[in-house]
Amino acid sequence: MQDWDVIVVGSGMGGMTAAAYLAANGRRTLVLEQGDVLGGSTHVFRRKGYEFEVGVHYLGDCGRPEGNIPTMLRGVGADKHIEFREIDPDGFDVLTYPSVTFKVPRGWDNYRDRLLETFPDDAAALRRYLRIIRKLADAVDRATTPASLRGQAAFLLRAGWAAPFAMVPLSNLLDLCGVGPAPRPVLCGQTPAYAAPADRAPAIVQAGYLKNYVEGGAYFPIGGGQVLSATMAEVVRANGGDFRINARVAEIVVEGGRVRGVRLADGEFITAPVVVSNADLKRTYLELLDPAVVSPAKRKLVSGYTMAWPLFNTYLGLDIDLSETMTSAQIWKFSADADFGPMRKVANWQAAGRDRERWLRLIGDNAAAMIHIATNKDTVTALAPAGHSVVEIMTYLPPDHELWGLSAGGPVHGENYRTNPDYLAVKEAITEILIDLAGEVIPNLREHIVWKEAATPITQERYTHSTAGGSYGIEMNLRQVGPLRPGPKTDIPGLYLAGASLSWGPGVEGVMLSGVGAAGAVLRRDLFTAIRQGTVFGSADQIPAHGGDWDPLAVATDTTPRGQKARTTR
Repeated sequence: MQDWDVIVVGSGMGGMTAAAYLAANGRRTLVLEQGDVLGGSTHVFRRKGYEFEVGVHYLGDCGRPEGNIPTMLRGVGADKHIEFREIDPDGFDVLTYPSVTFKVPRGWDNYRDRLLETFPDDAAALRRYLRIIRKLADAVDRATTPASLRGQAAFLLRAGWAAPFAMVPLSNLLDLCGVGPAPRPVLCGQTPAYAAPADRAPAIVQAGYLKNYVEGGAYFPIGGGQVLSATMAEVVRANGGDFRINARVAEIVVEGGRVRGVRLADGEFITAPVVVSNADLKRTYLELLDPAVVSPAKRKLVSGYTMAWPLFNTYLGLDIDLSETMTSAQIWKFSADADFGPMRKVANWQAAGRDRERWLRLIGDNAAAMIHIATNKDTVTALAPAGHSVVEIMTYLPPDHELWGLSAGGPVHGENYRTNPDYLAVKEAITEILIDLAGEVIPNLREHIVWKEAATPITQERYTHSTAGGSYGIEMNLRQVGPLRPGPKTDIPGLYLAGASLSWGPGVEGVMLSGVGAAGAVLRRDLFTAIRQGTVFGSADQIPAHGGDWDPLAVATDTTPRGQKARTTR
C-alpha cells in the first residue's frame, strides 16, 4: 500500500504513541523505521540468553490510574496489556558519593525527613529549598504546562509566589536558599536523569522530575522496555495501520507548499498528506527536508540548538543472582563529591586539549555512572539464565565525533567506525573505567562477568540517527525549555513533529506526551483532556492478549506478527 493518511517517521515512543492515537482515531497510519527493530531508545537486544535495555530504566508515576503514562496507555486500550512493578520505595535512587550515600525515598515527607536527618547543619536552608521546589512541583502539569500559553498561564497561577523561581537555574536556587556544600551533590545528583546539569537546568525541570518520582514513585515495565513499543505497534495494527522496519526515509517530500509523502533511501515514494517526524529534530529540518522549503531563520534556529550529552552504555551478563543481595534501586555512583555539572566540565573534550590520554585520565579520576540491574526490577521475566543477572552501567560523554576518531559525517553518512583504532581504544578504556566504578558497589563484579559489550554515542547515532548520538534531544537548559522548545505543529502544512526535543522534554513520558500532542495537532483535538476524562479511542478489543508465549521483540521486529514466538518466564 503506497497511499496513507499519515506517515510517521521513526518508531521511538513519540512516533509509536502518535501512530497509535492517529490510527485509533480512524487515520490510516504507517510507521517507517530505518532500523531492524521498533522502539528507538526503548528497544531491547539479546545476547547468549541475556536481555539488555537500550534506554528504559525507570518510569515515574505508573502506579496510579491518573499518572500520565497509564493515562496515555488507557486512551488507546493498551493499559490492560502492560504491567509495572514499583522499584524500592525506600530508595528508588541510591546516590553514592565518597562522603555520603543517600537513598531517595518515595513521598515528599520521607524525602524531606531523610534530607534533614542526613544534613542537620543545613536544615533551615533545606526547608527553604523544599518549600519552593514542592510549590513548583504542585503547580506543574507535564502534559499541559509546556504545551500552550494557556497551560503556562495555569502553571503560573498555581505556582503563585514561587513562580519567579521557576526559571532560576537549580544551582542558583540552592544559592538563594543558602544551601551549603554538603547537601548539594545529593540535591543535584539526579540531574543526569534529564541530562542537564544544575547550573543550566531551570528549577521547574527539577521540580517536575521530583514530582514524577518522589511523589509518584519509580516503576519498571514487566517484560522490559520493548513491551511499550510492541504494544503500541499492536494498537496501530488493530486499528488498520501498519509499520515497516528497515525502511529508511531519505526525504520528506514537500511540493506546492505542503507535504506530499516521503521518499525512502531505495527510491520508493509513499504518499500521505500528513507526515509526523519522530526523527531527530536537526536531521528532520537540516537533512530530510529540501533546504528550499525551510526558511533561513528556521535553519539557523535549529542549527543553534544545543544537544543534550549522549550516553555510553556498558552491558554485563553476570553468573550471580544480584536480587539476593541488592535491591531494585537505581544506583548513581560518583567517584568525587560533585554533581553532574562540574564533572561535565572535567569531561569536556575541548577543555582537555583534545588529548585522548589526558581526557581518559580525567574521566577515570572523576567518573560518574548510573547502574541499572534489570533482573532486580523484573523478577518475573527471564531476562537472564536462572541464577544470573544483567547489569547496565551508563555515563555521559561529550557529543564530539573527533573524540572517537571520526569525521563530522559519522555513521549516518556511511563512515565506518567499528575498526577505527581510536574508536576502539576509547571504547575499551571507558568500558573498563565503568566496570571499576560499578565494582565499588557490586562486590566481586569482575569475577562474575560472563558477557560484556558496550554501546557508544556513535552506536546510538548509527541505530537511531540522532544528532551526535544523543537520546535526550536538545538540552533542557534555560534557553531550551518548555515554550522555548518546538511544538508539534510546523510552518510547513502537513508536517508535524514528535520526540524528545519537543516542549514536553525527554524520557519515555516526555516523548509519549509529544506523540499525543502531535496526534492532537493533526486531528485538531484536545486529546489530553479527552483521555483524562476517560475516553478510549479505537478498537481496544482487537489488541492481542499477552499470554506466556507473547514476545515483544518478535512483534517489534515483525518476524512473527502477533508475537507468537515463545518467551519463558520465571
